[in-house]
Amino acid sequence: MDNFERILRSAGGIATTRGLFSGGVAPRHLAAAVADGRLLRVRRGLYALPDASPAALLAVRAGGRLAGLSAAASYGLWDGWDDRLHVVVPRNSAMVPKTRREQLRSVRTIEGRTVVVHWNDDPRDVAWAWRVSPERCLRQVLRWADLETATATVESALTTGLVEQETVYRIASGLTPSAGRAIERCRPGAQSGLETIVRLRLERLGYVVERQASLSRVGHVDLRLLGTRVAVEVDGFAFHGSRAQFGEDRRRDAEAAAQGIVTLRFTAEHVRDQWPWVERMVLDAVANVAS
Repeated sequence: MDNFERILRSAGGIATTRGLFSGGVAPRHLAAAVADGRLLRVRRGLYALPDASPAALLAVRAGGRLAGLSAAASYGLWDGWDDRLHVVVPRNSAMVPKTRREQLRSVRTIEGRTVVVHWNDDPRDVAWAWRVSPERCLRQVLRWADLETATATVESALTTGLVEQETVYRIASGLTPSAGRAIERCRPGAQSGLETIVRLRLERLGYVVERQASLSRVGHVDLRLLGTRVAVEVDGFAFHGSRAQFGEDRRRDAEAAAQGIVTLRFTAEHVRDQWPWVERMVLDAVANVAS
């Protein structure tokens, strides 16, 4: 592996000229790598590997960095259902309209994608060249996304170990009281952001929900409604679409049923698009098991 490739891989595929030079890469080696296609000159002072993240490349070509939910996705966190690309640029960027007044962002189409350009980048943020730092990412998500999505993103950051609980407390201290309390209650352990969202909605219905509850001969279930005999599983096809996993899910459901526990399985699409139906299924299951 070439020295420049090693440096770029460690930086997520995109690095500054300064970073490459400080790593021992000579200018002539950069020029040669660009000439033979092993390296891309994305914009002045920034180079990328050809297989770098397309979203990151677009953000850099636009003069900014991935931010908010788009940065969250790059860190492997829950990024909700917003398929727009969020990019943050400096206030003196050419992307900022001259008549911005009090406006803080604009939505435009860049290279065929809907991009939300935010112009409040902080030069003190010393994360990689193509995305904001984890803490700033979470702060942005809390400002720009709904609280439900933000809570799921924060919990996924805790579960993956990207941030510590102390960081979450620090972030929560700058929020409104209600939002701060919600974020302070975030804990690691949720297996997906979708699981967090379902838990939040069930709690709003008045249920006390145990996450990753352990059941005899079943193993862990995503959510168990305490005081009832109902468990809820939130299934993504990527993890439950194989023949082996399909059979294992059926075995687990049978073991739970033998113990008098009803297992309700919902998909991401159910939660996103059909929540009133999901809610009705849960309420009916609780009533029927209790009767």
